[in-house]
Amino acid sequence: MTGLILMYHRVADAPEDAYGLAVRPDRFAAHAEHLSRLGCVVPLNEIRQPSKTLKIAITFDDGYADNAVTAAPLLASLQLPVTYFITSGRLCGQHFWWDRLAMGLLDASSPHRGLDVEIRGHEIWLALNTLDARRTALRFLHRRLRPLPPEELQMTVDELLQRMGAPEPPEAARTMTEDQLRAMSRAETVEVGAHTRTHLQLRDQVHGLQRNEVFGSIADLVAITGRPVTSFAYPFGNQSAVGAVAPRLAFEAGCELACSTDVGVVDRRTDPFRLPRLNVRDWPVDEFAARLEEARHSA
Repeated sequence: MTGLILMYHRVADAPEDAYGLAVRPDRFAAHAEHLSRLGCVVPLNEIRQPSKTLKIAITFDDGYADNAVTAAPLLASLQLPVTYFITSGRLCGQHFWWDRLAMGLLDASSPHRGLDVEIRGHEIWLALNTLDARRTALRFLHRRLRPLPPEELQMTVDELLQRMGAPEPPEAARTMTEDQLRAMSRAETVEVGAHTRTHLQLRDQVHGLQRNEVFGSIADLVAITGRPVTSFAYPFGNQSAVGAVAPRLAFEAGCELACSTDVGVVDRRTDPFRLPRLNVRDWPVDEFAARLEEARHSA
């Protein structure tokens, strides 16, 4: 029988949600209550076990503070198991680079109508004269920056935003603190999984860097929570961004499974180190329920 892994990122009111990562708190509450009524939510490590009915696992990626402040208490109150995949090197109230980039490029008060950007020695002109142009520039830069090693990526984003005089994203978009993670992880229904140290796109990076991101993130999280870490999620985790090395490293690091961002359902034939998920959007509960029904019928 089929299993379905839900992928959330944020639970927040985010008026300019450039990447579609946020689910509003009232809608998330409706999702959670619907899942509770269904009675089929299981811990992630049970998603591949044989079952006569549909099973659903809940996961969150990245480690935003709202996971600890808003999502975790609600899920705990409903006794719904959940796995939080944490970017260990971006804890302690940091902003992710993609949020900073979106805030800078989509800032309506910015006087810039165009900008030269250098990426790996290539000069690129970005048109910024309209909101549509800014959104196109954001999508373009996101694709071009993702494959860069962490230090080069951060330096490129820092330089670009400094030139633009861009504001920082709101406080609500920061990552959780270590104390928040530690407190959250004490709940019996919570599993903490690894999501690299810097949210690196792993494919095509040198082996040593990939190893450090995988093994290092697991070691970091074990040190913070005092609990074993046996699951992993690949950042930007579709097939073209994961590569062949990362799944082997996750296995060597002691993980029992790893999640991608590829769309699909889980059955007994699914590779445990390339588990597909459903990226949950800010759907009204009736649309959310319909998506789950589609998976149920595919079982």
